Amino acid sequence: MGHITAISNQKGGVGKTTLTVNLGKSLAARGRRVLLIDNDPQGNLTTALIGADLPAEVLDHGESNAEVPGVANTYTLFLENGNIRPLKVPNYENIYLIGATRHLAEIATKDFQVLFDFREQVEKLQDEFDDILIDCLPSFGLLQTAAHATAKYLLIPTHLDSFSHSGIREQMKTAQGTKKRINPDLMPLGIVANEVSASKTNVDMVFGEMLGEEYGDLVFKSRITKSVKIKEAHALQQSVSEYKQYSDQARQFEEIAGEYLERIALHTGEAV
Repeated sequence: MGHITAISNQKGGVGKTTLTVNLGKSLAARGRRVLLIDNDPQGNLTTALIGADLPAEVLDHGESNAEVPGVANTYTLFLENGNIRPLKVPNYENIYLIGATRHLAEIATKDFQVLFDFREQVEKLQDEFDDILIDCLPSFGLLQTAAHATAKYLLIPTHLDSFSHSGIREQMKTAQGTKKRINPDLMPLGIVANEVSASKTNVDMVFGEMLGEEYGDLVFKSRITKSVKIKEAHALQQSVSEYKQYSDQARQFEEIAGEYLERIALHTGEAV
């Protein structure tokens, strides 16, 4: 049964989509069958994987030429008995996508019941995949709650600064509320420091120490250092490992993937 992980932080711009793409592709390169779910109406994960020219599976123009969510659109996960069919990402053997369009923003106006429809739909897909990663939007609301209500694990990317540090606290508080009221199985898998200065600035060192003091072993040993290579890889719809195989950042994302699997194995007692 697939492991469901929400990649989430209520602070924007900390690298949630970057982590989702690179972690997902690293897991797939290890022979794991991976499903990536874009749970943000901005659809950044979707365009990072398949570009801006969306196929009918994600954005269906139908007979009337009106744009409506397709069978591989996250919007469909929020429909009771929705006919969801993940899209195989071109040129990859075992990476699948449920993409997002602006239609997903409409979910915020729906009844709370759609949260449980989302969970039921995702759980139906568990047996088809080894890992299901949900890329969350950077704000509290029904979409984020649905991801947390469904996931077993919470993975939090962060920058080493005061705003991001506060974002972690808010995210932990929100997740604890969801765990108490909706999903008792939800647990934090870890915190990943992203865009860390390679020169070890005073700010990075101070907030890195604060992170360790407050969250201890939850902080991943591996960190992602700042590099233009990451943005360049995104622009080419590639992971950093595909774009610059021998770069520091490629090695770091591989280490993140290894540590991710180790942490899941520690919780489950199973070899992964």
